[in-house]
Amino acid sequence: MRTEIWTGSATDLGDAFAKHSEAYRINDRYAVGRLERSWLDAIRSRASRLSDATLQELTDQMMRLLKDPQAIGSDFKDRMQSAFDSSRELAYPLSTRYLREVHSHSGVSVDYTLSCMDLGWIRRFEDEAVADPTMHSVVKEMTHHFENKARRPKTEVYRQVFDAYSEGLICQLLRDKVGERLTITKMDASKSSAPDFHCVLSPKKKGDEQLEFYIEVKSLDLADAPHRLKEILGEQLDTQLSLETQLKNGAKIAMAESEIAPNRGVGGDPDYDPWSVGKNIEFIAQKASSNFKNKQFALGPTFALVNLLRVDMMGQGLGTLAPVFYDDYGGGGCESGVLWNVAFGATGDPVYRRPEFEGKGDVEGRLMRDGVLADPSLNLVFQL
Repeated sequence: MRTEIWTGSATDLGDAFAKHSEAYRINDRYAVGRLERSWLDAIRSRASRLSDATLQELTDQMMRLLKDPQAIGSDFKDRMQSAFDSSRELAYPLSTRYLREVHSHSGVSVDYTLSCMDLGWIRRFEDEAVADPTMHSVVKEMTHHFENKARRPKTEVYRQVFDAYSEGLICQLLRDKVGERLTITKMDASKSSAPDFHCVLSPKKKGDEQLEFYIEVKSLDLADAPHRLKEILGEQLDTQLSLETQLKNGAKIAMAESEIAPNRGVGGDPDYDPWSVGKNIEFIAQKASSNFKNKQFALGPTFALVNLLRVDMMGQGLGTLAPVFYDDYGGGGCESGVLWNVAFGATGDPVYRRPEFEGKGDVEGRLMRDGVLADPSLNLVFQL
């Protein structure tokens, strides 16, 4: 589920656009289909908050255009689109750059890493960055990677952008839950043993001690990255070519099948099973355990946070947090919770999966490795 671009108060510009859209929705000469009210509200609000004269003038220009489009004439749509594009790039340059990268693949292929980022969150990062030094550094880092001055392959650039995006996401989610009592400071990235964030939680009552702790964030990537990312691009390109070929040959409806399998190895892993709960648990646990090092937990109480947006979580809902849960699909059966077992599963524990058909049974096998917090060689549980 994607985050809304704007959840704040409505603006006069947004209201004017809504009235215009209703009045001209079937008039191709004045209907502006590529504009979104949510963006207009966000831009107008930002112009007001920042007292940016240039941005304010661009939004005022759109207000004047929307007031009487028929008086503007045939170039209304072009002028409106131009003012919108200019204002969005000025107000939200990082969001605009992200959209530009997404559109560069449109109709050709799909970049998996870009698809794992949420434009609504990126827009919010930019608004929070105005007064928040930590979010400012996140936005600056994402922008720096997008600029790609080192001329790295785009798949590598997007992975670096995602790492910074992940840190911003964790930072913002924590602030949403805790509020202004939590101070989050980004640590020096040049020190490989340092965690990502230093946090101080102010007490609710006077006289209570403040809590100081650290956060180490890891963003797990798909299997065999970066080679698998390039392979996915090729697979999606083949799918698009198949659709275009069918249409060129006269097909009225073109169909093609493709699969984005983040947990499948490069080259077509013969042991890959998208329905295997056990393999999914072991894959994620292995990824997580290889990313965390004991020295990253040496400064004090440290929380290890893992971003799993790029791996397959099997859509278990809240059941993923239980050792085993009941799933009524296909006649019903037990299923092992992926996240619980990634953390606390032990070698030899039974694994249950969704039955392929009613009556088959739900026993898959046994775990072949310990969970991240149960693995004695990692010793992470004693560092929390």
